Amino acid sequence: MSSSHSSGNNPTDYRNSTQEYVPNGGAQGRNPSVAANQVSPYGQPSGRWEYVPASAQDAQQQDQAARSSEASLVLGILGVVILPILAPFALWQAYKSEKLGGRATSGKVLGWVGVALLLLGILWAILFFAFFGVMMSEISNSVSTTV
Repeated sequence: MSSSHSSGNNPTDYRNSTQEYVPNGGAQGRNPSVAANQVSPYGQPSGRWEYVPASAQDAQQQDQAARSSEASLVLGILGVVILPILAPFALWQAYKSEKLGGRATSGKVLGWVGVALLLLGILWAILFFAFFGVMMSEISNSVSTTV
């Protein structure tokens, strides 16, 4: 009966190991736990996979979707931080990107947050000017009654 704590048999005993350390398990870009002819345990083959458009129209559509996604993100950030009037344009670009097959979730979320801020700003402005108008009419009434 062998002991699992002997120095040569325990794979986690690195103090007495005579093996040389190789970065990344010596895999050089591959999954070190999977042999070259086996499928990865996560269902992803080793290597890098990218979408390659089948035609020039697909490439143009993908490029336009990426540009719309970036525009929606930039407009959404600007709509939340600086100028809420840009938020509806962020939503427009996000929906345009999704229609073309792109992803624009962050631009859409920022766009809706900006629209909410825009509506709150409009509501605040209406209430402010209504209050200001009532105050001015009260002041003019009090001035005219005292004269």
